Order: sequence, then structure tokens, then C-alpha cells
Amino acid sequence: MNYNSGNARRNFYAKWDKLREEYQAAGMKEDAIQKMYEYDLAVFNDDRAHHRYDVEIPNAEDSENRNDYVEYVRATTVTDTYHETKTRFAWVGEVQNERLQSGLEKLSDDDLELLTLYVYEGYNTVELSKVYGIAQQNISKRILKITKFLKNFNFRGVE
Repeated sequence: MNYNSGNARRNFYAKWDKLREEYQAAGMKEDAIQKMYEYDLAVFNDDRAHHRYDVEIPNAEDSENRNDYVEYVRATTVTDTYHETKTRFAWVGEVQNERLQSGLEKLSDDDLELLTLYVYEGYNTVELSKVYGIAQQNISKRILKITKFLKNFNFRGVE
């Protein structure tokens, strides 16, 4: 329902006509009544000015505004596809291919750490075998396994 300025003003004047009569009957001076009226009018005008800029947020139950609500939720929801728990692997957020980025986010932290060291930081399999304390062949197998998994997400593989 929209704000009806004319109707609100009529209600304000009607309310103040009654208040003026009550204040006069109570013996209030006319200048005091006028000052109260001017104050209330200033507050009314201030509230009315804010109504111009207020936007009612639709709710989910309001069937009339369901599409507006869906649009509101879509516009105000921030979807961060990169989880905060993986901030060590910030480079994943820089990947341009959304499908590949989605695949990278599905990897375990251990696989992401290996991939970060191998691809992003440039370690070779011999160096990685020393870091992890396992055979070079095992490092190569893990990299191959990660590469096969990422091929499902449009990853060409490592050369």
C-alpha cells in the first residue's frame, strides 16, 4: 500500500482541530497551542519527507509481492563461492573459469595445498616429495588424481 500524502494531511488537520478544542477547553493560551501545532506540523512534514524515500520490503508470505520478494532476496544476497575457511588458497578466487573455480573449491585442503605448491608456487615433484616426506611417485599420483578430478570442470591438465 502506497503512502497517501493528501489523506495523511487531512487526518493530521482533523486530529489537530480536536486537539485545539481540547487545549482551549483546558485553558491553554493560544500562542502555546500554536507553538505545539507548529512543532507537530514540522514533525509531520519531516516524517512525510522520509516517506517519499522509504521502500517497503516485501515479505515471503505476501503473495501479491512474491516476485518482488524474490527479486529483493536475489539483489541483496551476496553469494561468495569461495569459502572463508580456505583463505590460504586465495588464488582460487582469481580463477576466471567459474566451473574450474567450483571444482577447485570442492578439493580437500590437502589437495589444495599440494596444488598450490605445485602450480601456483612452482615446486616440482622432487621438491614436494621432500616437503611431504613421501616418494616422488606418490606426489605424481596425487597430482594426476587431482588433474583427473578437475578435468570434469574444464581443466586441461598440467603440462
